Amino acid sequence: MVETHGEVCRLGYLRVIAAVAATLEGSASLEYVAAVLHNIATNAPFSSPAEAKTTGVIRNPVTARNYVTLAKELGFVNPRSGLLGPMGRFFISLRSSAKFVALVRGDARLTHRDLISLTPFERFFMLYAVYSRDHLVMKRLIHFVTERREFTRNDGMNYLMEEVYPEALRLAASSAGKRRKAEYLQKLEEATRFREIRESYGRKSDWIRSTLYAKYRHIAPPRIEWLVDLGLLEKVGRGKYAATQFLLSNAEAVRKAMEFPPSSGADALFSVIAPLYVKYVKAPPKQVVLEELSRSFRSLSGGGREPVGLRALELVTAFSLLENNYLMTPKELHNFVNGLTLIYSDRIYVVPGEDGLYVTRFSVMDSEP
Repeated sequence: MVETHGEVCRLGYLRVIAAVAATLEGSASLEYVAAVLHNIATNAPFSSPAEAKTTGVIRNPVTARNYVTLAKELGFVNPRSGLLGPMGRFFISLRSSAKFVALVRGDARLTHRDLISLTPFERFFMLYAVYSRDHLVMKRLIHFVTERREFTRNDGMNYLMEEVYPEALRLAASSAGKRRKAEYLQKLEEATRFREIRESYGRKSDWIRSTLYAKYRHIAPPRIEWLVDLGLLEKVGRGKYAATQFLLSNAEAVRKAMEFPPSSGADALFSVIAPLYVKYVKAPPKQVVLEELSRSFRSLSGGGREPVGLRALELVTAFSLLENNYLMTPKELHNFVNGLTLIYSDRIYVVPGEDGLYVTRFSVMDSEP
């Protein structure tokens, strides 16, 4: 993910968007999803007047649409419809989603604080979601935060836009198609001059009124605010941030885990970072693992109607176990499933697909020893 919008600062809204998508009877436009989100957000009561001034609160339809765009970029909704994307399907498969689905269906009421506040488990889930789609920026920003410890919003914006943003564009261009590559390279050429342009303004007031400053404000501050939602940053004054004690106490572990690319880093996040967020985790009994694998398969497959990517099944089951204070990495679950296929070859079918292995049947009874 290269760009975003300045208003999309609260990751908690992504849970509501996923719940809206999950309750659709058919496909719908992203504008429809945004309209439902706006209606929910504006009707949720605030606990205090100060809460209404929280950065990134949805106050109008345009902001709601920007949040749906973020949900699309992070995989919570499908880019071409209002249906669930991969991360959205993951979340809806978890017990944590139940109250948001009930809210969308009109069976529950939540305060605005409920909409934007994340539990420790949800913080880890959202960390994984952002890490998966915004890895370079997340990795570099965490390094910046742990080295600086305290910084101003302007310092953070300058660092992200003048050092990280060009690197993100270069990386995006390397894997893009012809048309998108040309677009990224043009933006990269402009981005290499950002610092020079900023420093050319004689007065700070002139810089703040510039169109380039507006670009800085759109792309960088949401990433900084996401770290606040994730418990890694805290606001210590107007336009000032500081690393939380949680991050400082675990800085080396978090930085090391972030070095892994998303293609191979899920195990590092689960083994290293998950226990920091979800306290007192323990290894699950075999029976519990079987129950969660079965439940996850039923959810992801629509009750067995669709094949499920093996990696998706492993990830969702790992999240599902973590919700209940059990820790098992996706790799450990992969080995566990491999063992089950040898024992229950007539109850578990794993078949190759174009982009990996798929599970087409998982009918091991929960009561199996």
